[in-house]
Amino acid sequence: MAVLQKGNSIYPFWGENVNLITGLDPLGLQVTSEATYATMLPGISNLTNRLRYYGFYCWLLDFYFKKEKQGNQTEQYRFIRRAELLIAILMQKERKGITQITGSDFASNLINNATSNTFDLASGADKDNGNEKTYWKYPSGAFGQYYFGALQALSLAVRYENDEGDIIFNITQPHPKQKVSGKQLANAFDEGLTDEIRTLFYNCIKKGKLSQNNISELIDYFAIDKVNPESTEWKLYVEMLLDKDYPSKEIEEEFTFHRRNTITSLLSRAEQNNQEYNWYVYLDDCYEQKFENQENTNVGWYCYQLNEYWQFACGLIFFGALQHLETLHTEEYLPKFISDFSKLINKENKTTTLENYITNIDETEIDLLEQIERNNTPQKNAKIGFDLLFKLYDNNKEQLPQLKEYLSRNGIIREGNMTDGLFAITNHLQNDLKDFISFFIHKNIIYRHQMVALRKIGNGTQATNKFIIEEQMIRLIDIFPARWTSPRMNALRNLLFDLQVINDEGNITELHTKIAYQ
Repeated sequence: MAVLQKGNSIYPFWGENVNLITGLDPLGLQVTSEATYATMLPGISNLTNRLRYYGFYCWLLDFYFKKEKQGNQTEQYRFIRRAELLIAILMQKERKGITQITGSDFASNLINNATSNTFDLASGADKDNGNEKTYWKYPSGAFGQYYFGALQALSLAVRYENDEGDIIFNITQPHPKQKVSGKQLANAFDEGLTDEIRTLFYNCIKKGKLSQNNISELIDYFAIDKVNPESTEWKLYVEMLLDKDYPSKEIEEEFTFHRRNTITSLLSRAEQNNQEYNWYVYLDDCYEQKFENQENTNVGWYCYQLNEYWQFACGLIFFGALQHLETLHTEEYLPKFISDFSKLINKENKTTTLENYITNIDETEIDLLEQIERNNTPQKNAKIGFDLLFKLYDNNKEQLPQLKEYLSRNGIIREGNMTDGLFAITNHLQNDLKDFISFFIHKNIIYRHQMVALRKIGNGTQATNKFIIEEQMIRLIDIFPARWTSPRMNALRNLLFDLQVINDEGNITELHTKIAYQ
């Protein structure tokens, strides 16, 4: 039998070391939220926050093939990476307050530690010579890692294998059933450039050098944070965002417009809210309306918000359980741990059935969330989680069959979704409240986390376990608080800000009418 002493095995241990990592979703309940917001806002991700990168990358790929007639994968990746670093230096030097710029930290260090008048783009960007001290790890830069997926979803860019077996990126050509192609966006971006600027940009990339003297000249053309509303480029971005969700689809029955509907609904809510753009208000409205508003996109956001409440409620119970385990300062017999913690959660309540308890919860979902405080006891956090869970059931039980049908029809239903989780409460309504709390912690928190952690480790060596159970003894590894997902709404806000539809104060401008009423 293997024996560990001070972290070292003093007897043979037949196995590989496992690294413990934090992970992001310890109960595996966020996947339905993620699938839902991906369906509602295709072509936008939480990591594609600057709209002009869409046009810049289309132009860059087109420009590459105009200049490099027989390029290969290595040369194209080098071209893209040097261009990304060049943009990062321009923005850090001239627009330092603008966030979400690829390679900005690396560029900032280059600027702060500069000892000459020239920045070495080749040294900071090229990976093909084995250099690891570059601005970005991924071989094809942030374009290949993040933006290509968005451009591909919008049918702006493609990836293919050439005759030599290299993977090459290129832009799409105009199509009669598609409002905006990669080529059209590239041409629109190019309209704002002069021959001298194109030559200067190309020389910087080819030579791998950027002179500080050229930065003020280049930034006027390659600033990523604002788009001129009078330009063709601005109009194409608007058409791109308002086009059908997947522009490459040609069968009309398959068309969806969730992205367009989301944008116009957000702007409409802002008009009703003294011009203040606030996506939280929109999601709250969708949740409150449930199926009263039959608009398909609003129902989708209702599904998202309900699953968010569900996964957050379970996350609070999980967090409370981990906090309580930490207070014990030792491993604990699992059945005793669950029983004792359930009693603490239920301490202030008289013996009652689950159904009676649910009907007597007066607080709203928002009221319950406002009770979350840093100094809460473990049992208080868990109780808030259970009360939120019960409130969700009470307020949405009539809609659960419709919700499940909607999730299935739109291909966004996932294991652990809120409809299955909340509907299961129905089978326990006549049970004692404390018995249900014990059951839920055992099955939906303790065992579910074990299952999710095992599934994530697969054949790898990284584990996300927050506790270990051996011979029915549970031992804490780490604490993990409840967390919300990010539904791409902040990224969308940034894109509208770049279009100057939203101003610095967070209010919509007159330009919003060119989008909201199309």
